[in-house]
Amino acid sequence: RALNSIGYDGPISVEWEDAGMDRLAGAPEALAYVRGLNAITPPTAAFDAAFSSD
Repeated sequence: RALNSIGYDGPISVEWEDAGMDRLAGAPEALAYVRGLNAITPPTAAFDAAFSSD
């Protein structure tokens, strides 16, 4: 989300640390997860505004 907020559209790297899962099974899972992060819509109000009594 931080990269999206500054308009970054370059490459990213996902580090593989799970020796218990074949990379051909885990890589598509990691890609889907990262792509899902890109789909998060930022809120329209500041965090504190969500708790106002107005």
